[in-house]
Amino acid sequence: MSFTELAKQFAKKELPESEIEFSGEVPAADIAAYQDTALAHIAEHLELPGFRPGKVPKDMALKKVGELAVLEEAVELFVKDFYPEFILSQKIEAVGRPDIRITKLAPGNPVALTMRVTLYPEVVVPKDWKKLADKTPLEAAAPATDEEVAKTLEDLQKSRAKKGADGKEVVPELNDEFAKSIGAFDSLEHLTEQLKKGIGEEKARSARDARRGKLIDALLEGTKVAVPRLFIESELEKILAQMREDVQRFGMTFDDYLKQSGKTEEAIRNDFREQAKKRAKLQLTLNKLAADEKVEADQTAVAAEMKHALEHFPDANPELVKVHIETVLRNELTLKILEGEVKNETLK
Repeated sequence: MSFTELAKQFAKKELPESEIEFSGEVPAADIAAYQDTALAHIAEHLELPGFRPGKVPKDMALKKVGELAVLEEAVELFVKDFYPEFILSQKIEAVGRPDIRITKLAPGNPVALTMRVTLYPEVVVPKDWKKLADKTPLEAAAPATDEEVAKTLEDLQKSRAKKGADGKEVVPELNDEFAKSIGAFDSLEHLTEQLKKGIGEEKARSARDARRGKLIDALLEGTKVAVPRLFIESELEKILAQMREDVQRFGMTFDDYLKQSGKTEEAIRNDFREQAKKRAKLQLTLNKLAADEKVEADQTAVAAEMKHALEHFPDANPELVKVHIETVLRNELTLKILEGEVKNETLK
């Protein structure tokens, strides 16, 4: 029986979270065609006293592992060939690895399989999403106050404090020499001016970030998508990886952190699951907007970022690095369209 004909005999069941389960039986003859290859593969990797690696006779390998083990190996080989053809015949956009399970296995009988597949979900964004920017004005950031500048100068003084001969801390005076010791400043007045400017710019950035957050929340509230578990788990892994890095930066192991926090890794995963779901939904939504608006990352910028990234992480996979950088840059352009800062016509 051809793969296409066999695929038609599998029953389809819709599941939550953008998953589908297919179940059906594979004729014994179709599996039998893979058994000789399966036995040869087992024999090649089997270790038996008196035989060199890869030189174990197939009959002895069969006697050692048993017929059922060979049958299981044959099913795995069959599935590797069958599954890609199966997905094509079903005309679905599957993502990630399928969960394939053998539910019935006996020599000389049809093999029952269930295949749970994650689909790339349909994303429905609000029709008026570009108008969200008009409904969410940027709040004006207050200028830096004299008190804020004074507090920053005080913190700089304390950071430059040294112990005197009597063991007490000696804080440097606020003067032109102190300003020059901080960086490229001509005088205390110059340093004060730059601090005031920097604090004001930081407030402006915070205001822009707050507006972006509100726009994202409004966009996600109006977006309909069944976020697959696969995508949520992927975001959870990223969150945990960042936590591990942060913990190591403080000289702790992740296991020590878990002990001190009194939590298990599973408990932490549960704590961050909603955050991971929101991140996954946002990425799916940005992918949809970018596709609709034909947003593409600038390849010159991608090349520059790749060069910088690979200099710092020479062992990284260049293809994966490129995909990550393209996604980050495309996301940023798409968010600027959402914010009304960039018109999509300029990106085409």
